[in-house]
Amino acid sequence: MINEGAVFFLAANSAQGFFSLFNELYEPDEGWKAYIIKGGPGTGKSGLMRKIAQAAEDRGYTVERIICSSDPDSLDAVIIPEKKICFADGTAPHIMEAKYPGAVEEIINLGQFWNSKTLETNREHIITLTNCNKALHAKSVRYVSADFQSYSDSINITKSATDFKKIENFASRFIVRNCQCSNRMGVQKNRFLNGITPKGYVTLFDTAKLLCDRIYAVNDEDCYISSVLMESLRRCAVSNGIDVITCLNPLAPEGNPLHLILPEERIGFFTSNSLQSFKNIAYKNINTSRFVNKDIIAAHKQRLVFNRKVSSEMLSEAIKLLEKAKKVHDDLEEDYIKAMNFDELNVFTEKVIEYLF
Repeated sequence: MINEGAVFFLAANSAQGFFSLFNELYEPDEGWKAYIIKGGPGTGKSGLMRKIAQAAEDRGYTVERIICSSDPDSLDAVIIPEKKICFADGTAPHIMEAKYPGAVEEIINLGQFWNSKTLETNREHIITLTNCNKALHAKSVRYVSADFQSYSDSINITKSATDFKKIENFASRFIVRNCQCSNRMGVQKNRFLNGITPKGYVTLFDTAKLLCDRIYAVNDEDCYISSVLMESLRRCAVSNGIDVITCLNPLAPEGNPLHLILPEERIGFFTSNSLQSFKNIAYKNINTSRFVNKDIIAAHKQRLVFNRKVSSEMLSEAIKLLEKAKKVHDDLEEDYIKAMNFDELNVFTEKVIEYLF
């Protein structure tokens, strides 16, 4: 499957709380090696991964970068498919443990580069900030959950108006006519192209443009009909031997996809609305009204508009809380930065790069 230096999220601040796809980072049965990085906030986990990613690219390797939903400027993981290697932040909230220690996974402990006495001196401050950060994230989840309730109500309304057979026929025709089908089963991997973050609702448009020559913007303000279309396209593609990147909805990651990328075909279908508009970069626009009973939608128009307003307000409050949590986390990082010996870490990083490449 082609990654071409793409950037994705692999975890989400969802209505159910923190949702992780870190189990999809690597395949133990296929010869992969995973390096799990342990250390506190501000101890250089993201910096270590950035240097490794750059070193890999300098040597001609493709790198997939996984950014953090709690801080999009920070890396959660880097994946180097050609070498079957990945590095990942294995600390909370996306706690990773070695399943096959030494054989598949290696632990990198950045705690070896900190001064424990310095951290012990700031013990009370560290505990207070850690607990405050956790509480703010928990409160944010409650607002995201409220957002999900409005979203669910709109789904129930739209579901009754949806022509599922028409969607299925469209998906089947498209895959057969536009893709190189085969008798094998396609390979699927899951990612997030969107994130509910301290910087707002982030959409990784550059990744869409990088991986797709043809971008189909599926216009759907309530995200339900588009998600049904994405799921139909996903099933048709996989059953016809086409690899897919299924981009889940960060609000409801266990539901139907929000977007779908066919990397080898360089085709992508993306839900487009006021929250994430793909219209300006679209090869074609698909209006989902063609798949619904317009009379039913019109009869519930007021309710749908109300749900969108509530959803927007709840999402806004959740983001404000994540922003506060990020500031607390930044203060917490300062305590660890003061305790770190970054010169020793830099020497260690160079040794890791030399070993890998």
